[in-house]
Amino acid sequence: MPGPRIPSRLPWFFLAVALVVFVWHSTSSAFLQDDSFITYRYARNVVRGLGPVFNPGERVEGYTNFIWMMLLAALGILGLPFTTIIPLSQVLGVICGAAVIFIMFQTVRRVTSGPPLLAPAAVLLLAFNGAFAYWCVSGMETGLFSLLVAAAYHYYLKEHTVRNLVTCSTLFGLASLTRPEGTLFLALAVLDFGLRRLLTRSGKTATETVIPGRERRLLDRSTASTLRYLAALVAPFVVLAAPLFVWRLAYYGRLFPNTFYAKTGLSVSYLKSGLQYLVEFYQAYGIWGLAFAVPVAVAARNRQLRPGSALFLAVIVLLGHALYTVGVGGDVLRIYRFFVPVLFLFYLLIGESIWLLSLPKPVQTVLLAALIPLTFFGPLARPRTVRQDIKRNHILETGLVDKMTATGRWLGTRLGPDDWFACTTIGAVSWYSDRNMVDMLGLTDSVIALHPEMILSRKVYWKERNYNTRHVLEKKPAYIYFSTGMKPSAAAERALFLRPRFRRGYYACPISLPSSKGPAPEVIYKARPGADTIPLDPVYEHPEFIDYYVDGINLLRRGPDTALAMFRRCNAICPPDFGYGYEWAGQAYMAMKPPKTDSAIRCFEEAVRRDDYCVSSHTSLGSIYAKQGEKLRAAEHLRKVVEYAPDSYDGYVNLAVIATALGSFAEAESALTRAAAMFPESQEIDIRLAYVKIEAGQLSAAQEILNRYLAKHPGDRNALNLVEYIKRKQPRPK
Repeated sequence: MPGPRIPSRLPWFFLAVALVVFVWHSTSSAFLQDDSFITYRYARNVVRGLGPVFNPGERVEGYTNFIWMMLLAALGILGLPFTTIIPLSQVLGVICGAAVIFIMFQTVRRVTSGPPLLAPAAVLLLAFNGAFAYWCVSGMETGLFSLLVAAAYHYYLKEHTVRNLVTCSTLFGLASLTRPEGTLFLALAVLDFGLRRLLTRSGKTATETVIPGRERRLLDRSTASTLRYLAALVAPFVVLAAPLFVWRLAYYGRLFPNTFYAKTGLSVSYLKSGLQYLVEFYQAYGIWGLAFAVPVAVAARNRQLRPGSALFLAVIVLLGHALYTVGVGGDVLRIYRFFVPVLFLFYLLIGESIWLLSLPKPVQTVLLAALIPLTFFGPLARPRTVRQDIKRNHILETGLVDKMTATGRWLGTRLGPDDWFACTTIGAVSWYSDRNMVDMLGLTDSVIALHPEMILSRKVYWKERNYNTRHVLEKKPAYIYFSTGMKPSAAAERALFLRPRFRRGYYACPISLPSSKGPAPEVIYKARPGADTIPLDPVYEHPEFIDYYVDGINLLRRGPDTALAMFRRCNAICPPDFGYGYEWAGQAYMAMKPPKTDSAIRCFEEAVRRDDYCVSSHTSLGSIYAKQGEKLRAAEHLRKVVEYAPDSYDGYVNLAVIATALGSFAEAESALTRAAAMFPESQEIDIRLAYVKIEAGQLSAAQEILNRYLAKHPGDRNALNLVEYIKRKQPRPK
């Protein structure tokens, strides 16, 4: 007799390679999505005893990941600091992603029609997928949600027993508590269940062919049995999901999360953006849709697209999910986050269709292997590879979070516990500031979400289209921050310029944020004294001026002439108190080759005539007049910069330079002393201060400053040069 069969380890080798690739992929893509900080803030407030709120005392459900948020809060309640919880959330996401790969491995092994030793290689398609790894490590709930959905469908594809269906329903229930789309995935399973029962011949017992050559026994298909199985598929979900709706209604006063009202809507523009999102996904990962259409055609030809088959379920889910994605307008975040939960079914469909082709097994294997790199590099038709897209977005998101982190910390030092600020990109800036914040897009603000204004044109700027400038300004924020600095981008930012309280009560204030390379420039809109007494109305009657203004700023990258045309259109119809159009026109004149300095001066002077708080115009005039030798006029404008922008490092330095040139050494020293107190991380202030002392003839004082500086920074070339200069200037002893 032959001995016991030794199972091949080849499938497990595929799994091991897939897990290694996924972990490597996740590590190389590691970043924190700005939106994840919204969940962290809610969780931190739970730990503090304030409840699941964004701002203390405001019950608004601005999150859509109840289980994930409460899991992070539970870790905090257990005593873990958020400095540990935040990176731990990334680790948990990667663990969940690895579990999805394992579930796909087990599902493929059970339902495959291909060679048992080779079919599990399909998990490599998922492991190499850039979007899958990217979002699992983002700190968001995507990994956990994908795991729950994959596990639910894994049990659904097993034999339909009450036990399996209850487990499946429970997992769908947990998924719905993690993301609202969990309800959609249960509904698609129920649809498949209904079609399976309706289209399969009735009888007390029956069998269904899941894949060629494999059949499984179905239990009693009587009406009573069908209802019993349907109840097993639905009831546990309802038991888990219903209490959340009851609690949500009691605590927040709404049946749905606030983000539902802030983000969703039924319009042609939403459908267009959703369709574009769908097309771009299949362009990036679906070989322009062929990766879906061809497998469907192959499965249909082999009679595998019938209720009860795994491929039929995959098609039902992918189509239903696509319709949902188009209906909600796609996702505001890049790299196809919405498709991550269905990727395992997408690749299951592709992998299984290959084994249905009438080709020799070696050819099928080579074809499967050839598809694997496409999930990493993207189809050859794209101008950039998917990997490059992910790398670029990783850099952008990391840069955004770093900037918002620095701004948030800065705001935390400038605002008191009862003060407010407003912002559109609300994640890291709200977390690190730890202050009351008006979410101008309405994701965490019910007034904006439920009572939006319509004072702009119907042009679409961002997917988040709701805004309420009256509500924002009535909160009397001390600062209003645009993620794009001075330039308004979202509708919520543009609409502010239609209100006189914003135009006359706030100004673009340059600030300097601490960084490892020294003070980094940024712009934030700051309230002027008495801003809250300025009327809110009337709304300016020509809202298109702000679009011309923004278009002009954007067009500066193409050339100053094109931008100037837009600024002229803006200035022709803008309010008389709006000076920024002239300010940017002046910048466009200075960007010409050679610069048109006289035209630029006229624009800058007109800007400060309309609004003396145009700080950038004062800075530019100070620079121009200094170069022209008109030092007194330059100093006049630079003093305005220091007065209006006391948190700008460059303002103090520029004033010190011109004051030194005028011989006003006390003023120069005062400016640098204030800068040193506000920006202790700057290493050049001492050198500048020593230079002022040298120009004032106080060589001993300059020597003392340089000695202290060199004790901390030995070998600094600039400091050593000044020391040598002092030695040459000092009189020799007789």
